[in-house]
Amino acid sequence: MRSNVVLCLAALLLPGAALACDPAGAYGIAFGDKPGRDARKQPGSGKATAWYQVTPPQPDARFDRYLVRTDVGTGTIYQVDAIRTVIPIERSEGLTAGERAAGVQQAEAFAQDYFASLPPDIQSRLVDEYGTSHWEGAIADGTWMTVDVSFSWDVTVSCRDLAGERVMGERVLPEMFR
Repeated sequence: MRSNVVLCLAALLLPGAALACDPAGAYGIAFGDKPGRDARKQPGSGKATAWYQVTPPQPDARFDRYLVRTDVGTGTIYQVDAIRTVIPIERSEGLTAGERAAGVQQAEAFAQDYFASLPPDIQSRLVDEYGTSHWEGAIADGTWMTVDVSFSWDVTVSCRDLAGERVMGERVLPEMFR
């Protein structure tokens, strides 16, 4: 009960970051829902899961785009990602080594600032095990959050519903769940 009160107070003080990921979903996108009509299926979708680019009901202005991951069998959302791109991949070819390094530093600084903006209760649940600006952990029963500098210039904040992910896993790899 106390952590719920802390989260609600933090939401009032930091509306963009405080409840970006919670057991119900993220950025106003509920776990278990289906992508809306405006969702655009992304390359890399497969037989088990599909990615869609979406416009969330409650976006955080710090991020450039949002993706949801769905279970192809049920069509329901079990992961919501917010992505901040420091250097778009299509602009990266002509960069010098110094410009590439500066991009990595900007991405890492953004990730660290984002992490610092999270409520202390959430921060305490996320671990940067390798010291590489990759925090992850269970932020609530059944909800996993990751803050990651990936692909050198992207920062991804991911929120996963582990129960929804398990449904997909049990269907695709049932031998792992026996």
